[in-house]
Amino acid sequence: MFCGIFISALRGKLTKKLVENLGPGRHGDGFGLYLVVDPSGARRWIVRVTVKGQKNRKGAPLRTDFGLGGADVVTLNQARERALEYRRMAKAGLNPRFNAQREIPTFEELSRQVHIDRLPTWKNAKRGQQWLNTLKTLSN
Repeated sequence: MFCGIFISALRGKLTKKLVENLGPGRHGDGFGLYLVVDPSGARRWIVRVTVKGQKNRKGAPLRTDFGLGGADVVTLNQARERALEYRRMAKAGLNPRFNAQREIPTFEELSRQVHIDRLPTWKNAKRGQQWLNTLKTLSN
């Protein structure tokens, strides 16, 4: 039964074509996932969850919207998977705002990526290595 629930949670009302062509407004996919299209044409994903056991200032269940990213970066399937993860946290009584796992790269990972991206702009490989050495010296 759980497998059926999981699969149905990953299928919604929206399709890839609809995501690309819908006009301004808030368009529901189901299970609290929405595509928000601004009048400018910008598209972003949000998920609305109710956190079990938590109340807002008025004593009502805590219902919160979370941004999942722009539709140009986050695909429909990725948005559905993230929304499912956030709903699971909320159902367990965990507020996704504080408990979402974020993949944050380390400074070293970022500096290596920048080094690779900038390598063609340096006069020679020695300059690139000097740049990395400077960063290592500064971070110690």
